[in-house]
Amino acid sequence: MDFNQLSWGAVCFYYRALGDHRYSKIMRDTQFLSRLRREPFNIGAAEFEEKVLLDHINIENYDLLIGHGLARNVLDTIIKLMPETSPLENATLLDCDLSDRAITDKINTIYTSVYSINGLWLTGVSKIVHLLNDKLFPLLNLNISKHFGLLEGDTNLIHWVRITQENAREATADFQKQGLPGTPESFLSQKLGYTSSGYEKSLVKFLDEFFWLRFGDNLPVPPQWVPQAD
Repeated sequence: MDFNQLSWGAVCFYYRALGDHRYSKIMRDTQFLSRLRREPFNIGAAEFEEKVLLDHINIENYDLLIGHGLARNVLDTIIKLMPETSPLENATLLDCDLSDRAITDKINTIYTSVYSINGLWLTGVSKIVHLLNDKLFPLLNLNISKHFGLLEGDTNLIHWVRITQENAREATADFQKQGLPGTPESFLSQKLGYTSSGYEKSLVKFLDEFFWLRFGDNLPVPPQWVPQAD
């Protein structure tokens, strides 16, 4: 992937998602995210349900939410995962050493533990994990999973993390080759107004937007009518 493709995806998604208000809302809530990542035991089930399950993921099955105590189950799992999530708190997808078995075991444990919670589908799982470190954990939905041949009887998502990392490094290298200032994520966040709204989107999220449009909406990015440079 080159930076121009990433940029097209970011622009198209901005208008496709009307500014991505749900995601923007929770990412601006830095106090909540800090507690979720560092002290999830200090978050109540009601607050988690409102901010993550209802506002962010948009779960509408109230029997699942209330009858199955989904918020409490997810929070309990996040608390149990702190030995895995805490060492990865400052890791990014670009610098993460995926040849290190200790690191990949932690990543896989995090995804599979949340994936095992009754009532959560793949998209919801990845959205929750992404909140634990938006610079490291890629998002995923069934269309993308199907395209790349993931989760066929196996919940090991390291292959998907590797694919995302490869694209992140390609886009970053091309961005630097073009001599643009800063980083791809800071550049796009500034151009699309996320920075002025109070947060910076991560490179991981911009990559997700590209994949979501390309393999979810089946949109050619860039569109086929765009003139190609010589």
